[in-house]
Amino acid sequence: MPERNLLYLFLALNVGLAGAFIAYVFVTNRGQPPIVSAVFPTNKTNLSTNAIGLLAAIKPISTNPPAPGRLPESSPTLPPHTNQQAELKPVFTRKQFNWDRVQSDEYLKYIDSLRAVGCPEEKVQYIILADINELSAKLRLKEAIAHDTQWWRAEPAEMMLVNALQEKGRELEEQRRALITKLLGAEALESEQGEGLLWSNVQLTGPVLGSLSPELHNQVQEICAHSMERHQSTFWARANGGQPLNPVEMAKLREQTRADLKQVLNNQEMEEFLLRYSYNAQQLRSDLHGLEPAPDEFRKLFRALDPIDHQMQMDYGSKEALSEKQKDRYERQREEIIKQTLGPQRFEAYLLTKDPLYRQAQMFATQYGAPAKAILPIYQMTKANESKRQKIVTNPTLTPQEKSDAINAMYQEQQRSIQQIASEANGTPAR
Repeated sequence: MPERNLLYLFLALNVGLAGAFIAYVFVTNRGQPPIVSAVFPTNKTNLSTNAIGLLAAIKPISTNPPAPGRLPESSPTLPPHTNQQAELKPVFTRKQFNWDRVQSDEYLKYIDSLRAVGCPEEKVQYIILADINELSAKLRLKEAIAHDTQWWRAEPAEMMLVNALQEKGRELEEQRRALITKLLGAEALESEQGEGLLWSNVQLTGPVLGSLSPELHNQVQEICAHSMERHQSTFWARANGGQPLNPVEMAKLREQTRADLKQVLNNQEMEEFLLRYSYNAQQLRSDLHGLEPAPDEFRKLFRALDPIDHQMQMDYGSKEALSEKQKDRYERQREEIIKQTLGPQRFEAYLLTKDPLYRQAQMFATQYGAPAKAILPIYQMTKANESKRQKIVTNPTLTPQEKSDAINAMYQEQQRSIQQIASEANGTPAR
């Protein structure tokens, strides 16, 4: 019985203590200012940096006991009210900023909001520059993709496209600098590194090379500029000395450029660069002229052929320096790689493009404005005419004049046939 009474006593004491704690919490929270949530834009740059500024603006609450004779403060002391602080009312938005919105009055209010919560000025400048540079990078990438060349095709990029991209690069840099001046003043612009080498020597286009940072982009441009200088110096030294270019020496110069680029580019970036601008990619495009490879086909072929082509050039300069046995082994190795990559049917089409008469048919199709589907009929016709020409030339019963007349008549008929094939392929009646 006494134990039960003791248990009831302990329970009553616990209930009393709980009630006293609740009353204490209620009394101490009275008079405290409400908590206001300020939400920054959801942009990844703004989100991380603005949090730093907001934390810097919050005055830490002291945990030290009050001095004797003083009552504890119920809330932090607020700074004196000024006109400037009245103007800098916190105004935040959940919308992400794009290039147009960064140039608008809304973004100026956003900057005022950062200052209103006490974000240090150097952090405000860091946030604004990060936003401007991030949006500028998106614009550069958009232009790099829009101006990307068909690097898998034999047709060279037109100079007008290169000039247009260089002009666009200058325009984007001027816009970026003008916006920095508008938002942060001329002093901030003086300390900001420029992006003046954009697309100056080579087009770094496409989704991979177009995503390079301005610093890395400029490094690649400088490497390419030094490479061009080395090649030009070697060329003029040979020309002034009356000596032909040494293929091995030129291959070593190209290897130096590759080594320099590997110091700054990763494997994916390096491959994209070589696909567009390397000597071996240019040679492969010429070799596949007429086959019209797809981008994936060209990429696979380049991956397989570039190592053996590059090594051969480093050792011998070109295949013309190989012995007949070496050349035969080298060409058979390349053809086997091409066959495995393209498949039997596409490989047969590739072998067809090696026929000089097929190349001639391609030239005729281009000359008469015929589409690609007209090349094969023209090739078959010119191949048949070549057999006729051989018979005329070897005919012992014909005089030289008769042979010449027969060949001229055959060529005139061939020209009319090509015109007819081209017209039919274009869907227009032949005249």
